[in-house]
Amino acid sequence: MAQEKKHLESPALKSAWERYAEFDYNAKLGLRQRTYLKQAAIAISMFAVLLAVFTNTFSVNLPNFTGWGIFNTIGEALRILLVVALIINFIIFALLVRSQQQDSSQELRTAAEEIKKEIYLYRTVLQWHEECERWLSDRITKIQRHVAEGFGTELILKPYHGDTPPYYDPSDPKSDSGFTRMLPTDYLRYRLEKQLETYSRELTEPQRQRYYLQLGLFATAGVSVLLAAIPGGDLSAWVAVAVFAVAALMNWLEPREIDNKINTYNQLIAGLNIIRDWWFSLNKQEQTGVEFFKLVVATEKVIWSQYNKHASEMWQAIEELKGKTDDALDEVLLLSGTAALQEFEAEYETAHRTASATVVVAESVTTIEPTPADDDKPDIIEGVVEAVNGSKKSEEKALVKKETALAVIDSSDAAEPAGYHSKKRGLPHAFVVMPFGRKQGPDGRWIDFDSIYYDLIKPAVEAAGFESFRADQESVSGDILTDMFQELLLADMVIADLSIDNANVFYELGVRHAMRKRGLVHIQSGRPYLPFDIFNVRTIPYQIDKTGRPDPDHIEKDKQAITKITRETWASDVDRVHSPIFNLLDGLVEPDRKTLRTPLATGFWREYNEWRERVTISQRQKRIGDLLVLTEEIRNPLIREEAISEAGRAMRGLGRFELALQQYRHGLAINPRNIEFRREEAFHLNRMDRTDEAIVKLERLLQDHPHDIEAMSFLGRIYKQMWTETWEGIEDESTRATEAFNALHWLVKAAHTYLAGYRLDQNNHYPGINALSLAMLIDFLAQQNNLTDDPDVESVRADLPKLKGAVQFALENRTERESSDYWALVSLAELQVSIADDPVKVSRTYKRALTAARKNVYNLQSALSQLRLLQSLGFRPEYVQAGVDAIKSELGRIHYEEEIEDPGRTLDTPQVFIFSGHPVDAPKRKESRFPAGMEKEVRDKINKALDKFKADGNDLAVTCGAAAGGDIIFIEVCLERNMNVEVHLPFEEARYIQWSISYAGDNWIERFYNIRNNPNVKIWLQPDYLGRVKFDDNMYERNERWALYSSFIHGVDRMRLIVLWDGLMDDNPGGPDKMIDRVRQLGGITEHLNTTKFHYWKAEGKVSRALDLLTMES
Repeated sequence: MAQEKKHLESPALKSAWERYAEFDYNAKLGLRQRTYLKQAAIAISMFAVLLAVFTNTFSVNLPNFTGWGIFNTIGEALRILLVVALIINFIIFALLVRSQQQDSSQELRTAAEEIKKEIYLYRTVLQWHEECERWLSDRITKIQRHVAEGFGTELILKPYHGDTPPYYDPSDPKSDSGFTRMLPTDYLRYRLEKQLETYSRELTEPQRQRYYLQLGLFATAGVSVLLAAIPGGDLSAWVAVAVFAVAALMNWLEPREIDNKINTYNQLIAGLNIIRDWWFSLNKQEQTGVEFFKLVVATEKVIWSQYNKHASEMWQAIEELKGKTDDALDEVLLLSGTAALQEFEAEYETAHRTASATVVVAESVTTIEPTPADDDKPDIIEGVVEAVNGSKKSEEKALVKKETALAVIDSSDAAEPAGYHSKKRGLPHAFVVMPFGRKQGPDGRWIDFDSIYYDLIKPAVEAAGFESFRADQESVSGDILTDMFQELLLADMVIADLSIDNANVFYELGVRHAMRKRGLVHIQSGRPYLPFDIFNVRTIPYQIDKTGRPDPDHIEKDKQAITKITRETWASDVDRVHSPIFNLLDGLVEPDRKTLRTPLATGFWREYNEWRERVTISQRQKRIGDLLVLTEEIRNPLIREEAISEAGRAMRGLGRFELALQQYRHGLAINPRNIEFRREEAFHLNRMDRTDEAIVKLERLLQDHPHDIEAMSFLGRIYKQMWTETWEGIEDESTRATEAFNALHWLVKAAHTYLAGYRLDQNNHYPGINALSLAMLIDFLAQQNNLTDDPDVESVRADLPKLKGAVQFALENRTERESSDYWALVSLAELQVSIADDPVKVSRTYKRALTAARKNVYNLQSALSQLRLLQSLGFRPEYVQAGVDAIKSELGRIHYEEEIEDPGRTLDTPQVFIFSGHPVDAPKRKESRFPAGMEKEVRDKINKALDKFKADGNDLAVTCGAAAGGDIIFIEVCLERNMNVEVHLPFEEARYIQWSISYAGDNWIERFYNIRNNPNVKIWLQPDYLGRVKFDDNMYERNERWALYSSFIHGVDRMRLIVLWDGLMDDNPGGPDKMIDRVRQLGGITEHLNTTKFHYWKAEGKVSRALDLLTMES
């Protein structure tokens, strides 16, 4: 049982149980005191009645005994007793009235039960949330504050000295220990069913009390009739009647209270039975984390309904007046993020199915927030039915909340939950501008805009390939207003609902019209006209029914219409204008999206800041996998472009030009007019020897932007490369120099192209230093070959003195202002190669540049390649050699340091073997896939696959985990070959062992530890390098991408994917089938070990299968 497995060491939970015990104990004390006073009052009242009767009946004189004094008759004695009884009774009534005025038992009982509710929410849907401790502490503090403010200094609580939690009995299996996480079976047993038993037991007591009180009422009435029938009565009889009236009044009030209790208990029992029956009506595949979330919320609402009356509503009204909410279930819906639910569901899967599970993203589900009813007793049954059925809105009593939830499916069953939809990363962003809640239209109709958004607009926009977003969905931003402006300015698409004349909608639409000329769709619910200023915009109508919701008869057609117009608007020409303002005002220029930043929109930019920090670390550590995964997960529309740009530069810096090209082309798909992406695409096409494509793209770019200096520089670089390609492969120095001179026209063209760019901006040193270096080289080759009458050469020579001085001045100026600018410093060093009169100056200048290189090997090699070019042609050999020696020394130092820091890491690995495969079967798995008896054959197959590729100790192995089964076997086989192994885990080691290894037995755990302690093994933890998983992403699928991308640094051509797979496809994210698809799309080599074709399943495997069956049965 989960209760026995994990004890929560939580100070907040311990404090909560202590406060609950204290309030519960004092509530019982107060109730007990009132009960005793009531019983005493009734008993003395009845005694007074008897005295009155006896006084009236036995009016006889006593004999004159010595010492009796004034007590001369029995009648006088009875009268005195009667007076004393009445005095005592009045005193007790006064105490009772005062105790009722000061009674704190009901409020303390309410506070205790509210704490108990928070405890169960904490232990179920909130326990895996990162803010759960703070949330519980805040809730308990708030409850205590309400109690203190309600009673002030009059409340003195007696300390509780018992065990916590109270009522826990270790010998009772149905007793809740109070300090464990709760899975569905635990919650049903210890909370729902236990509460049912409590209500059923407590129901019998008020029923018994009602019977006896009614019996006492009738008996007392009979006595009153008897008193009235006695003749000759005096004042005492009337006193008896008055005392009886008081007693009768109390007996009349008590049954009313008991009737209320009985009615409440019956409703509570019926409500909890409905919830329990609903849960058990779900099959295993349907009992997901989503449904458990609904189970907990509905149960807690039902239990809390009997206490959630005036006091609770009062504090809630006060908090709402302040713009806050005091309702715990509201806070749960906001806090209970899917990343936390994802962790819960993984544990639920392990605990109840003990099979490999995959956590996937399900569609948004709707939970119901009933508002308090007008009367004191809410309709419990109605609320339960709404909660468990997930109805979207009760028109007057419910508030719809949308939460994305996660569903767990067993990969063994390959079952897909209803409505499953896997969201893709990197979708364009659509911001929906519309009213919220229910609003009245111009024709008097009420329109339910929340229902329209969730049932019509959101599904239609997502079907068009967008990620839909509405302003009220942002619950964690810094400022909702500034975040809204940021959305209006930067969203890829804006959907505006113009159904009613709503000031907010028109204002936001105006902002979008004024700042962005495209990316707009207008819709409306069939209104007869639009305001004059926007009467000419095209709108898409949709139909609503009498309740103001999407018309069921037309909703599918309306969805298709919105989807179609959204797709067409997005796919329209980039120069197509959708804004009426940009259509009417010629010359209005759309601002650069990078300038549309709202500084106060902290929520909007938080993602970028976190991403930038992690990317910086990954660049310095040369962790290409981190960089690619983090860039893929960017959602912000503007940040996405900047992230792609940063990722492309990082790939280029690491020398992975094919990956950089992939990034920039992805960026062009988002924004085809991005000049940087167009320029970098051409640059990397050239670096991949696709020169003709690169030239065409750069020439087209320069047609659109004739003053783009960087495009000119890239084109000049291509012409320079075309010149070097004519001679660089020639070994004979004389022949090489001759061929270089014969192709001088390409060098001249390159120099002129660089010079044209430098003339546009003489502060831009990159085209300047290249123009100067090539001009010096042209002059050198011309002198070597006695060329004096070539006009092109002469024009270059004529520019040399001015160019030399201008470039030197620009570089010295730049390096004075920016002492850490590597490219400026290395350009100045390259200038010294051409003009210095002492090689020492060259060496000194290069060493200064190396201080700003930040160990970037690519940048250093780029500078070295320029020197090698000059060296191969014999240009100023002593000066060139001084620069070569400085850079080679730095490269040697970097490689040495990397070897010391990470001896097993090398970028020159011949082959990288990536593994993905099935874990060993759980003991009770229904359909066997990898039985324990097949391990030897699996090991043999993996060995043969590695033999096929001649794997040895120089190669690297990469895995997406270290689960019991294929992962561990593969790692062991690789270690036997003395290979280095990189293991990527989705979360911390202890939890991974619990979920992915321990189910298979201690032997596998021991094997894992042996692997972990091997010096050839490095273990990387996903949260440490990538942070928490995104809300609609999957930690296991993310881990597979991370492992795969991490191997890219060695080159796709060196990748070898080995998959241990039964060949069955499924729709779940991640898995061997998805890994094969990814590697094949990249052009990598795959080796599929099909487990269904193993000899184990043939006749010779029957014995092993029989042993497996015996193991499972035992």
